[in-house]
Amino acid sequence: MTLNLDSTQRLNLVAILKSMEVVGRFEVWKTCQLANSIDLNDQEREAIGWRKVKVADNKEYVVWDTTIQPLEYRLETDDIERICKAVDIARIVPARDLFWYDPLVAQLPPPKESANGHH
Repeated sequence: MTLNLDSTQRLNLVAILKSMEVVGRFEVWKTCQLANSIDLNDQEREAIGWRKVKVADNKEYVVWDTTIQPLEYRLETDDIERICKAVDIARIVPARDLFWYDPLVAQLPPPKESANGHH
C-alpha cells in the first residue's frame, strides 16, 4: 500500500508511533524502524523551520513554519497495520489537528468491526 505523507503528517505520525506501547522485541524493533523510516531528516527539518520553543511553566513544544511536498511511502501490510493500530489507540486527536489527521486516515484501510459492533 502507498501513503502520501506531508511533513505535518509525518511528524505527528512519528510521535504517535513512538508513544505507542508494543510488546516483544520484534514488534518494538519494527515499530521503531517504521517511525524512523518516515521521520524527517535534518535537511527537511531545517527546510520547514522545525524548532523547539519554551512557553509558560517551562513547557516545550515543537513548531514548524511550512510543509514540504508530500512523499510517497510504499509500506508492507504489517506496517500499515501498525500505523492503523497507532492511530486507533491515540489518546486524543484535537479538532485543530483534523487538517492532517483526516487526509491521513482517508488513505488507510477502513477500521475493522470490533466484537461489540463498534469501529
